[in-house]
Amino acid sequence: MKKILSNIGIALLVVLLSGSLGWAQEQIVIGGVAPLSAPGAAESGAEMKNAMEMAVGEIGKILGKPIKLQVEDTRGLPEEGTAAMNRLADAGAVGVVGEFHSAVAKAEIEVANERKVPLIIAESWADVITAKQYPFVFRIAPANSLFYFKVANWIKSIGAKNIVAIVENTDWGLDVDSVFKASLPGKNNIKGETIRYMSIVAERTVTDFTPQLLKFKAMRPRPDLVMDIFTGTGEYLIVKQAAELGLATTRETAIFPVGTSALYPEYWETVGQYGVFSVTKTGYHPALGVTPAIKKFIAEFEARTGKTPTFAAMEAYDSIYALTKAVEEAKSTDPDAIVAALEKVKYDGVLGTIYFSLEREPAYMFHQWPGAKAVIVQYTEKGQKYTDAHLLWPAILKP
Repeated sequence: MKKILSNIGIALLVVLLSGSLGWAQEQIVIGGVAPLSAPGAAESGAEMKNAMEMAVGEIGKILGKPIKLQVEDTRGLPEEGTAAMNRLADAGAVGVVGEFHSAVAKAEIEVANERKVPLIIAESWADVITAKQYPFVFRIAPANSLFYFKVANWIKSIGAKNIVAIVENTDWGLDVDSVFKASLPGKNNIKGETIRYMSIVAERTVTDFTPQLLKFKAMRPRPDLVMDIFTGTGEYLIVKQAAELGLATTRETAIFPVGTSALYPEYWETVGQYGVFSVTKTGYHPALGVTPAIKKFIAEFEARTGKTPTFAAMEAYDSIYALTKAVEEAKSTDPDAIVAALEKVKYDGVLGTIYFSLEREPAYMFHQWPGAKAVIVQYTEKGQKYTDAHLLWPAILKP
């Protein structure tokens, strides 16, 4: 009986000390947002979540207190993004990182700004995300304009003349399309020929792209390049169906799936042999140099997941480090203090030295990391990793 009472007494003492000193239970909450289930790009969400967990596991504590990572599933839906951000704000998150879909990020930045929760967007590209110039919103992923004007320059450099596109009816897809419309039609390619560009918008839920692809195939002259401006399953199906219809990849017509989903093993599970000679883009390729930080990150990520990480995972990882460094430098969890620290932060991350621009022209450069790399690669073998694909074009993006 005495032993039982003694144990109760120790338990009460622990509870009292926990309440008075805060050492046993107090944690600093960092939020994560990502699509972890359908209809969102769950492959991307999963790798982003894994990267966040890796970073938090390495950092362990900030301001002497353990970090609690709380990742919310946004399912690729704006209303879920709003709900996720509100849950994280209610949980007392000192900041949030992540998101893949631009439409969802657009909803999330409204909550971040209203509730004063610093938010670092890891992998959503629509210009408007930073163009609104909200004080609590930062971004590591490139803005569409920052990236795709460079892609347009590559298209001109290969002498493409007749370009067509199937465009996902999302903020990201329409944004990319608008960049190409501004930079390609009526302009000259490297041969001095006038470029033609035509696009067709389709809903993200479409699975049969035969009508659009047959229209492209019937065009005379045949298109030089089909831009597949889709993500997820739709991106895969466009490549597969274009090949089955004899449109691309052929001697006359190349195909360029531009979504991050083309970098995953699931791409090959759907497209099979049809993916050989397809062209895609990435923000990282080992031909640009393998730093110790990248080598370590990739090795640990592969050991953890069995998959090679894309730049989406690297962005999520660097976002956690940038946020925690800002909290440490602010010496506070006050949101205004964290924002002020983020505006000054410099962190040598996996993708390079992370910092956030304070330039307001063009509008999307405010709180935007300007150092993202634009890389275009071509698959040459079935099942090939994007890191082994042939490097077609490297360029450093500049504001």
